[in-house]
Amino acid sequence: MFFADIPYKAAEKNRILLQVTEDRIPHAQLFLGREGSGNLALALAYASFIYCLNRTENDSCGACPNCKLTHKLIHPDLHFSFPVVKSDVKKREETTSDDFLTQWRHINLHSPFFTFHDWQQTINAQSVKPNINTKECVDIIQKLSFQSFSDGPKVLIMWMPEYLGKEGNKLLKLIEEPTDDTYLILVAQDQDKILNTILSRCQLMKFLPFSEEEIKKYLIEKHDIDEEIAQQLSRVAEGSISKTLDLVKGGEKNNSALLFDWLRVCYKGDAEEMMAFVNETVSWSLDNQVRFLEYSLHFFEAYFSWMLSPDITGQMTETEASVASKMKAIIDREKLELICKVINNLIFYLNRNGNHKVNWTADTIAIGDILRNKTQSSTNSLIFASESLLIQ
Repeated sequence: MFFADIPYKAAEKNRILLQVTEDRIPHAQLFLGREGSGNLALALAYASFIYCLNRTENDSCGACPNCKLTHKLIHPDLHFSFPVVKSDVKKREETTSDDFLTQWRHINLHSPFFTFHDWQQTINAQSVKPNINTKECVDIIQKLSFQSFSDGPKVLIMWMPEYLGKEGNKLLKLIEEPTDDTYLILVAQDQDKILNTILSRCQLMKFLPFSEEEIKKYLIEKHDIDEEIAQQLSRVAEGSISKTLDLVKGGEKNNSALLFDWLRVCYKGDAEEMMAFVNETVSWSLDNQVRFLEYSLHFFEAYFSWMLSPDITGQMTETEASVASKMKAIIDREKLELICKVINNLIFYLNRNGNHKVNWTADTIAIGDILRNKTQSSTNSLIFASESLLIQ
């Protein structure tokens, strides 16, 4: 992994580079950043830079013998630990990360910004909670106690130490008093789920989410996406490069136009148009349906700010500002709050496998009632009907 493959993060990269060039690499570090912050990708680039024999000023060379191994994640002194489930041929208590190294290398080499959900799917762990067990901890201690193969440093990258549990206490002595030239990099998303005994022994480095402007530029420059669409997607991405790449896979729908169409259909209340819109929407994948609804909530957040200060349109694209101007006559603050409640409920039940067509139909009717100033009791009954749909 090259630092150059990771967009932006200049301050974080510089800090990591200085640790190596000034020969002050901490023995145990915690790379903390929420999903999509790029902390795992940066840890992989960091490891390559540590081992590189011909470092440039800002990156590993990619051509020396060590780089050829680290960039393929097969260097004998670069070790990995991550949550797993039972393998096909071993008992769970005997299964460790080594049994899933092929899948680990594959997902990292093809998509270093993958999510925990992606990893669960890769190892068929949708219905079983992965973890890092006692055998794994014993193996880590053993691996890092051996002499290195290359006469150089030994590096362990542990991804998601949140799934370590109390077994992690076995690693305390290793973390506190590692052997010479041994470095542990823990890559985590939730500090509160890490054992305090481990947390207190690691040097913390925080990785912030990407900014909306960074996501927008990334979409335009790396994926050749139209600026208008890029701005809409950057708002929904919530600072996550993982979610950004997922949005790119999902297509480049003009969500502001779709939202305006939906509100128009809701307001008219024409049954034929309503069912045509619902049928089209439920033909999308679940991910695309939820993305559209999440975009709608983000748009309404910007719309609310615009209602308070109409002269400020910096949070909106030109198309969104035009849509906002048309909406202002019929959507006030009270209606906005009710509509957002309906959309949040719709997301909730879609994610729990509710009947998509019934959910969309009920909530399209509910939003129509809100827009047309129907009685509050009618609106509440429709929202309740949507919430009460049986999960199938």
